[in-house]
Amino acid sequence: MEKETIYRTSFTPYLELFEPRTAYISELRLQHAWKNSLWKQTRYDTRGRKIRILSPGRHNHSDGPDFLDARIMLNEKLLSGDIELHHRESDWYAHKHHLDPNYDHCILHVIFHTPGSSAEARCAAGNILSTCFVSLEEVLNIEPPGSCRIFSPEKAEYFDLLKKQGWKRVNKKVQYFYDNRLRFPGNVMLYWGLFKACGYRYNEENMIKLFVRFPWAAYCDELLSPRDIIPILNELAGFSSRYPDQRTIRWTHSRTRPAHFPEKRVLWLGKLMTTYYHASLADILYEICYCKGTCDAMKSTLFDLPEVKPPGIALQKEMFMNTVLPLLESMRKEKKDKEPVYSLIRKKIENCTITQTYGIVKRFHDQHGIDAKDGRQRSWLISQGVLNIHDNYCSQGMQLNCPICLMEEAEDIFHK
Repeated sequence: MEKETIYRTSFTPYLELFEPRTAYISELRLQHAWKNSLWKQTRYDTRGRKIRILSPGRHNHSDGPDFLDARIMLNEKLLSGDIELHHRESDWYAHKHHLDPNYDHCILHVIFHTPGSSAEARCAAGNILSTCFVSLEEVLNIEPPGSCRIFSPEKAEYFDLLKKQGWKRVNKKVQYFYDNRLRFPGNVMLYWGLFKACGYRYNEENMIKLFVRFPWAAYCDELLSPRDIIPILNELAGFSSRYPDQRTIRWTHSRTRPAHFPEKRVLWLGKLMTTYYHASLADILYEICYCKGTCDAMKSTLFDLPEVKPPGIALQKEMFMNTVLPLLESMRKEKKDKEPVYSLIRKKIENCTITQTYGIVKRFHDQHGIDAKDGRQRSWLISQGVLNIHDNYCSQGMQLNCPICLMEEAEDIFHK
């Protein structure tokens, strides 16, 4: 009974960081969806009162409410004023609108996440707004504004810009680990990244679910028996025959090659966690990096384990670049070390190449007329730059602000 309790112990302080990711939708996209079609439907506020929007208002691109001079019918009462859009009802107070007189003329607060127990939106003048909930699914069904400018840029400038964008993405990863260093052990953040990578596209969210279920508090406090680590993982993953009817993670095998079957990846993770159970793997990797100034010894520590087949070379590289190096760089910043760690990490990021270009990256280069044989396509850092552009501009309908698209605009203005 006591062992069962340990198995089921949740690492509650870490759940807010390690829950599966949700899609980010920019507020600009919310505004675009509102002014194009969302306002045309009859809505109800959180008190059940009927809302008919007669005019969605003028889109405000400056300070103040998102839409000005709107008109709505609240039940049978005509209201004229401004409309503010937020992801959550609590954002009204997080953005300090309750203290800003510019929001005193608001008549409607539109939110896109299910309302909870937060207080209703109150203006600085004291009036309380009607709050209207619209589901994010409605927003996602509306095409975002803008489209990519299809043109062939000057190659050197194009790749230089993507390198800069790649460093932005890398720095975000480093900052993520650095910002959470006082809240979460480096070891746990390291394993979180390794679990994610072991999902190999089709099982990433499943691997995160497995990570969250594992009793990390007991693991960090060394309350588990080392021989129980792999059985615990198999049980929580639903691979154990002990509880065959309790499989709640729906693993994908059909589109995954046998080498990437989740059972094999979980076995490798379990072996790694068992091997370094009484030591901090993150600290070991940093010490190797600092003392030996090479990545080979770190890779050997991670992947050369007895009696278990490691992930493939391509997956090893992804783990190293996306998790190990950003974590080590965050540790370097905390320790205020400089050399040789700084140069080693930077050189590895600058020179790393990928075996096969990611699909999103390949399509991006194709759109801009980059020859498939151009070796720069295989640069890991440049690929990170494309992903950063895609995440922050392409997928958010922000092409008008995209630095790549603006390259053509700048050229056109110059030639005029």
